[in-house]
Amino acid sequence: MSCTNAPSVLPKIGKWMFKSDAPLVLRPRADLDMIKWGLKFLRNCTTARAEVNCVNMLRLGLYSRERFAAIMNETGVAHDQGKSGILHIFSTEEDFTHAKEHNDFQAKFGCEQRVLTREEVYAMEPSFQYSDRVIVGGIHSFMDETGDPYLFCNALAKVATERYGVKFEFGVNIKEIHSQDMMITGVETDKGRVVADGYVMAMGSYSAPILRQVGIKVPIYPMKGYSITINANEFCPHMSLTDGTHKIVYSRLGGRLRVAGTAEFAGYNQSINEKRITPIVAAAKKLFPKADWEQDIFKWGCIRPQTPDGPPILGPTPFRNLFLNTGHGTLGWTQAAGSAAIVADIMEGKKPGIMMQGLTLERYM
Repeated sequence: MSCTNAPSVLPKIGKWMFKSDAPLVLRPRADLDMIKWGLKFLRNCTTARAEVNCVNMLRLGLYSRERFAAIMNETGVAHDQGKSGILHIFSTEEDFTHAKEHNDFQAKFGCEQRVLTREEVYAMEPSFQYSDRVIVGGIHSFMDETGDPYLFCNALAKVATERYGVKFEFGVNIKEIHSQDMMITGVETDKGRVVADGYVMAMGSYSAPILRQVGIKVPIYPMKGYSITINANEFCPHMSLTDGTHKIVYSRLGGRLRVAGTAEFAGYNQSINEKRITPIVAAAKKLFPKADWEQDIFKWGCIRPQTPDGPPILGPTPFRNLFLNTGHGTLGWTQAAGSAAIVADIMEGKKPGIMMQGLTLERYM
């Protein structure tokens, strides 16, 4: 599990600011929230802090995988699940060496992966034989699984509704949060007031502005990501990949190939910037030139709730009946099952399944 604010990122930021195809696009803006977030981000770009943050995220990730398996055993929801792991590839010896060092570090905490030679990478994913991209080696995260979060969430919502009587309300906008004596007393929406015993803030990037209504400040800033999806043919990868040099992810979802990349800090603007899509398509064409690139390409952009140190913010707040489950950045689905179990346990007065150090609001207070 990589860290966005690893020390190796710091010297590259200045160069990336002026490149249209950079994996991290950080545009200078007259945005006080972004400036404050950026300063916190830079403070975490040290070896010591990066290691601590990675250990915290790894602990949550491993627990989440355990809880996800339990959900699958109970529900068996279909979501184009892939169990062949994730293959990380590298085009330079420098990137490969850094990845192997990071792999050794993660192995100390129970994250087992296998380092592969160039020949072993090509044997594992034969579609590379049609590409002229340089691949010097790879790492196989054989413990990982992949799938389509959209299919999973819809299928799980159906189970929750039919089996447990959960009621979902869509298209509801929050207008105001009411509180008294450090208790949330209700949420005013455009469809009426909602009153409950407990409340969970899980609104992604919009958690920060809404929490400010009750005086809670969380350093979450929207990081826009882009992806494309095409129908896969026999020349597309048969497993999910991460291009560690170009910071692009290839997810094989049944008969589809999804390609995602670029982290752009542009506020809450969710429009699709074609300049961000172009390098993703170009990189994918170079790696898989015989994929069907004449078909219509589905383009998508979203804003991800990124904390400056990496881990999400889970658990209690100064309000006795308000809890947080937000700030997961690009790892929302990876950490979802574990995060949900933790927050549910805390709400019920139970001890969470893992240590909460570095995962709560307390680290910012």
